[in-house]
Amino acid sequence: MGFSLWNIFKAGLLMTNSIMILHRRRFLAKYGLDHVDNMGCDPAQKPLQVQAIGLLQAVAYLKVPVIAANAVTIVFEMILGGT
Repeated sequence: MGFSLWNIFKAGLLMTNSIMILHRRRFLAKYGLDHVDNMGCDPAQKPLQVQAIGLLQAVAYLKVPVIAANAVTIVFEMILGGT
């Protein structure tokens, strides 16, 4: 597997897919990553955790574009042949 923009795009798409499948109430609530208010401390004390919660909440809005990107990736891989 070469180092190309296409492979970087696919790796980013896989990471986005993996973040999207994390269920907020079932999985993330165990670790306090479901909402900033449920951290149990001042958000200013844990800025990295607040950033992670923000990322997890922002990815929830990418469902339709990620589905389209998955479809385009599948079509390209079928036409051009996967590497």
